[in-house]
Amino acid sequence: MSRRRNPDRDKAKSIWLESGKQEPLKDIAAELGVSASTVRKWKSTDHWDENAKRSAPIQTERYDSLYENHNAVGNHGGAPPHNHNAVTHGLFAKWLPDETSDILQIVEQQSPADIIWQNITLQYTAIIRAQQIMFVQDQSDMSNEVSSIGNVESYDVQYAWDKQAAFMAAQSRAMGTLGNLIKQFVAIADENDIRRKRITLMEAQVDKAKAEVAQLKRDSDRDNLPLPTFVDDVPVEDEEIGGDADGNDS
Repeated sequence: MSRRRNPDRDKAKSIWLESGKQEPLKDIAAELGVSASTVRKWKSTDHWDENAKRSAPIQTERYDSLYENHNAVGNHGGAPPHNHNAVTHGLFAKWLPDETSDILQIVEQQSPADIIWQNITLQYTAIIRAQQIMFVQDQSDMSNEVSSIGNVESYDVQYAWDKQAAFMAAQSRAMGTLGNLIKQFVAIADENDIRRKRITLMEAQVDKAKAEVAQLKRDSDRDNLPLPTFVDDVPVEDEEIGGDADGNDS
């Protein structure tokens, strides 16, 4: 005998539709006393996002119409080639944690340009912050780290040129990643996107930083190697690097 359909399943859909499809699924789950993943599974299985006004067919009519018909002749079953069934919401609802699914719902509301822009701002911020963390005062700037295992002590000594070389290599990789992100953003962003103005500023700063790194490599035999300023102060009007396509700060 088939399993009886959970009455909360239809009730959950009704609550969601009555809210104008706006009420979070986790709130509906809390109201019905079930898990959020259960409600997400109901939504995926019952296709809530499709035409909500379409009524289910009467079973007797459905099965009578299927009797002795030849609609399936030559059909070996299965989904069409290159279909996207594996990336539907049902997969996420079944396997991903609730917190990840909530983040996914937010990400789905963003455009590819928005996602790339967020990565640009994060990478740009990391490059600036690295200058403080990896600062090398002068040639005499040496770091000593002592660690012990049992009665044995070991010393890790980093000289100024070692730290400076590590910093330069890390900055070069970070700026290369930033440059690639900028190219991707420019390729897909709208021509009128206000963020293009900030991209122009970033590109100028990255080019300047690359030139200074190259100069450092040429002058590496000097006695004193001051750390260059890889990123100049951003003008006041462009100090906030966040924002969206309409020019609103994030």
